[in-house]
Order: sequence, then structure tokens, then C-alpha cells
Amino acid sequence: MIRKIAIDQLLPDMYVVDLHKGWLDHSLWQSKFKVRDEAHVWKLKEDGISEVSIDTDKGIDLPPSPIARINQIDQRLKSLAEIRATTPHPVSLGEERRRAGRLMQEASGTVSSLMISARAGQKVDAAYLEPVVSKMIASVIRNPDALVPLARLKGMDSYANDHAVATAALIIAFGRHQGMAEPEIEKLALGTMVKDIGHSALDSRLTTKPGGLSHAEFSIVQSHVEEGLAVLDATSRLPETAIAVVLEHHERYNGCGYPYRMAGDEISVAGRMAAIVDTYDAMTSDRPYRAAMSPAHALRQLYEESGTQYDPALVAAFVKTVGIYPVGTLVLLDSGHLAMVVQANPDNMLAPVVRVIYHTGRQQYVTTPVDVDLSRKIGNHYGQIVRAETFERWGISPLRWQPA
Repeated sequence: MIRKIAIDQLLPDMYVVDLHKGWLDHSLWQSKFKVRDEAHVWKLKEDGISEVSIDTDKGIDLPPSPIARINQIDQRLKSLAEIRATTPHPVSLGEERRRAGRLMQEASGTVSSLMISARAGQKVDAAYLEPVVSKMIASVIRNPDALVPLARLKGMDSYANDHAVATAALIIAFGRHQGMAEPEIEKLALGTMVKDIGHSALDSRLTTKPGGLSHAEFSIVQSHVEEGLAVLDATSRLPETAIAVVLEHHERYNGCGYPYRMAGDEISVAGRMAAIVDTYDAMTSDRPYRAAMSPAHALRQLYEESGTQYDPALVAAFVKTVGIYPVGTLVLLDSGHLAMVVQANPDNMLAPVVRVIYHTGRQQYVTTPVDVDLSRKIGNHYGQIVRAETFERWGISPLRWQPA
């Protein structure tokens, strides 16, 4: 069946049969083709295509509802998770979590000292962060399921410091998954730790305002990027990669970011990676103006916006880095139980280790929480994951069930 749709409705795997534009009005040499990916859709938009006709017998049709669209995105995320490369864990999760807890305090304290110095107009030397960044890289190498999930837990009164540390932990894991050399990962993490130091020049009432910002207020907040570089440039000798993170972490793939409205490959790889980790951590954190989003739902939104807001290839790589169900995600099992993901399973990202805590049918907590490896058939009486859930929906505190 031939169906005419708007370009914004076009999805990968749809088969286009008519661009509804003259040959001289676009640069495409084909008028009939299957859409490859989100980047392909974006290329059509750049060529001024506003509507197309698709053949639903040769490609996929429009999802019948928003729920179907969500399910389609989830299926793509699951496909990405299934091909995540395996990485050996030389240190036990429990042991590394204890080390990571101490490291988090050290890292947050170091960032706090730099922020205080910047606010007072004193010297800000990013080199002070190099030892703690090296320790963070070593922690992620030993076991990535320790530091990264722990870094997501933040206090409302220390969000800026904790966000800096959390995004650094994420970009370290991201860089390692990309096969980057350790010195380059260190530069990425260093830039991520200081990327928001320009907030020290802003009125804190703006960065913690519960409601929406006015246009004038948002313009002031946007200035933190260049303010940050001004502070750092006068006192530090940052490597080029770190500077790119500071300057470009709010740029967007479609050119709608700030401060320079760069687009696509104009943005460095470091800037495109930083945009993803910065957004993901912000979405999964409680803020004065909104509650935290679950990790799985945040990944879904990132994936939905890949090709427009974010580099689609890097979003796919990030999904494989953290997994379809990141540690700390609340999930519903076949048995009707709720469980929290406590450890990823590199060999099967759809079947992590979970902590069973609640029975939805009886609407009560289990007597004794139990950890279950969903990848094992023997001893698993709970089935597999049906979907990700939110702690808010069930009135469950995520802090209460964090692994020791």
C-alpha cells in the first residue's frame, strides 16, 4: 500500500517511492529507496524534502500508536544491547563498589574546591584533577558496574559537583568502549569534570530555579560555556580535547545547540560524546524543576533523538556501553515481581543480575530480597524482564535498594 507521510514521520526501514519534489529541486539521485538510518532521514530534511510516499509492502509502515513507536525504539535498543562486546571484570563488584564510594567523595571534594576558587576569582588549576581522573579510569577498568552507577546518586545540594564526577565516569566508560587510548580518555574526563565551572559566574538562583527560565535568563545560563573557558584559560593549560568538551557539550547534531550552533561533524567527537553523557546524567538526576527519569527511559529518549540532537552512531555506542537496562534500573519481571538491576551481564545485556524486592500482585515488598542472575535458567523462578518501570510509580526509594 502506498501511504503519503510528512518527513518527520519517516523511519528507518521504510521504503520511499516518491519524494514529491522535482529532480532539479534536490540533490538525490534515487527516488525509490529504503531508508537506512536516522542520519539518512536527516539528509532528506537537509535537501528540503517535506513529505514522501512510502510503500508499506516493501518496507515498514507507520506505527499505529505512540506506544508502538516506543516499542519499536525499545526493540532497536535491545538489538544494540545484544551485540555489546564482553569485558572481563578482574575485581569483584562488591570490592570495587567500596573503592568507588571513597573515590566519589575524593572526586566531588576536588571539584568543589575548584568551584569555590573560581567563585572567589582565585586560580583554578585543572591539573589538580589529574590524579583523581587517573583513579577513576583505573576503577572503570577494574569493574565498570561500580563507579558509573554509584556516580548517578546525587545530593540536591551538591548536584554541580556530583554531576561533574558522574559525567566523567560515564565518558571514561564510553571512551573505553570506543577503544580510545587511555591518555585520550583522560583528556575527555578532565574536560568533563570542568565543563560547568562557568556556573560559578552565574547567580545560583538561575541554575536551581524550579520553574522554566525566561528567554533572558536562558541566555545568561548559556553564557556559562564561554565563562568557563575564560576562567580556565587564564589559569590552566588544558589539552585540546578537554577544551572541546568544555566548549561543545551543549552543541547539537542538528545545529540547534549553543554557543556556536555547530552541526554534524563540525562538532568534535569529544563534544558529541560529552553532549550524550551530559544529557543522560541530567535526565537520570533529580532536579528542582523535575524528577529523575529512569535510566532505561533516558536511553529511549536519547535514541529517539539520535540523528537530530545527537550523533546516531555515538548514541548506539553509548547504549552498548551502559546496556539496555543500566545498573539501578527498576524492571518488571514475568513473575509480576519488581526488581532493581544490580549488575550487568556482558554476555547477555537483556538478562542482568537483579535484586527482587516487590510483588506487584500482592502490592507488598518481598520478605527477603534476593539477587537473581536472569541469564541462568537454573534457579531463576522469576522469568525475564517485561519492561522498565519507574520508582515513582510504585513509591519505591531507589536509595534503599542500592547494592552494598
